[in-house]
Amino acid sequence: MMNPKHLFALFGLCGVLAAAALPAGAAGLQMSKHHAAVIKDCAVCHTQDNAVAGNAFVVPDDKVCMSCHGSYEALAKKTENLSEPNPHRSHHYGTGLSCTACHAEHSQPRAYCNECHEFKYTMP
Repeated sequence: MMNPKHLFALFGLCGVLAAAALPAGAAGLQMSKHHAAVIKDCAVCHTQDNAVAGNAFVVPDDKVCMSCHGSYEALAKKTENLSEPNPHRSHHYGTGLSCTACHAEHSQPRAYCNECHEFKYTMP
């Protein structure tokens, strides 16, 4: 009999592989309205450069985000006049926090800073 932990991991892997084989809409994954309007191919963000063991359907590297949204420094400049501390120029992480620590295309975004603080960021 298979160890329950291994069985659970196997079922999870099967789910990931099944979802990876389908386009985002077919897998039931949601996208922001903006991204859905301009991105028609999963491979725009899920590139082979980011692939893990050949699977490109992993969290994209920050370089992918910055290829459209500009450098972290440019984002920090765009958000420098917020009423809250600038999330793109963190007192703790500078400009080194991964984009996906807060932004998640296929799930609800979350303010990583709010793990310890209580800021009221409005997040895309």
